[in-house]
Amino acid sequence: MTPSRNYGVGESQTRRAIADLLEGLREWRLWIAFGWLDVKQRYRRAVIGPFWITISMAVLVGALGVIYAGIFRVDIRTFLPHVATGFTIWFYFSTTVIESASTFVQSEGLIKHGGIPLSLHIYRNIFRNIVTGAHNLVVMLLVYLWQPDLLNWNVLLFIPGMVLLIANLLWISFLVGTLCTRYRDFPPIITNLLQVCFFVTPVLYRPDVLPPELMIIVEINPLHYFIEILRAPMLGRVPSINVFVAMTAFAMAGSLLSFGFFRMTRARIAYWL
Repeated sequence: MTPSRNYGVGESQTRRAIADLLEGLREWRLWIAFGWLDVKQRYRRAVIGPFWITISMAVLVGALGVIYAGIFRVDIRTFLPHVATGFTIWFYFSTTVIESASTFVQSEGLIKHGGIPLSLHIYRNIFRNIVTGAHNLVVMLLVYLWQPDLLNWNVLLFIPGMVLLIANLLWISFLVGTLCTRYRDFPPIITNLLQVCFFVTPVLYRPDVLPPELMIIVEINPLHYFIEILRAPMLGRVPSINVFVAMTAFAMAGSLLSFGFFRMTRARIAYWL
């Protein structure tokens, strides 16, 4: 009798977790409204709002592009677009992950009140950062004005690349959000870990400048594929098939891991707040 009872409990947890994910998707109008409200509140009373981030990004890309092109002794016409795409993608990725660490904690009132699926808060965070990150694409428009040859039909591959990146950000956000709700020491750990990953990942440097014995740093680094899936189309190139395969594998394996963890902890999140 005991094995049957345990199976029933697990099956019920699975159904409820799936229902939470689907109900959150059906409430897309709500998390879009919440996301827009978050953006408006963040930049309330600012004259140009989130475009301050764009200005900061443009200045940072221009300064580092010129300096590091001299340090690495590479052509600035190829290096500066590399840096621009790297910073644009990294900003969106890192901001989404860092803010997912507090997504349940900041929604404590709504979660304890009940009636709203937990997944809605993750979708809200993803959408909010898509809106904010889209402002940084203005930096790429400046790059395209400077080098129009970079803009070709390959840029359309940005769409499937973005879908794969969001699919991976979803499972990462669920996992990070749940862990950081349970263990409040995790958010600064994740922030510091991302800072280390920034320097290891080819954001500021090009992989081809590494000696052969250090190429393994790029090849085994998942974040390299997260960046390259969008960087290549933005620079008018076709991403390697290995990049698409790796991103798909990450999404499938990560989703299974994250869903299993969410299924086990979903009912406890309100008690951890």
